[in-house]
Amino acid sequence: MTQAEIETPSLTEPKLVTAVMCETIERYTPVNEAVVFSIDLGRLSCYTTFDPVPEQTIIYHKWYHRGVLISSKRLTINPPRWSSFTSMQLRATDKGPWQVEVTDADGKIYRTLRFSITD
Repeated sequence: MTQAEIETPSLTEPKLVTAVMCETIERYTPVNEAVVFSIDLGRLSCYTTFDPVPEQTIIYHKWYHRGVLISSKRLTINPPRWSSFTSMQLRATDKGPWQVEVTDADGKIYRTLRFSITD
């Protein structure tokens, strides 16, 4: 691989520029970003922005609780730039460590977001 290939981002892959956990989404914006959330919220969201998005692409938000896959949510992102989010309803048994993996259709991980649910 040449130095130019190392420094030049792929023109065929979307680039993840924002990935956050938050309490809610308002006007397409994450609200109250954090890494520790109260179970009393009742719902959490994972918000992502890709820029650029060269072509229509499938991504996933994979929600894990204590290392066990709970939900895999499929999203389609479109050129030239795209933001999306998924949410998870919280139950009393959902306290503890969580993570969301943002991946492509082949399983490549763009980012892993770790967070906790507490009392």
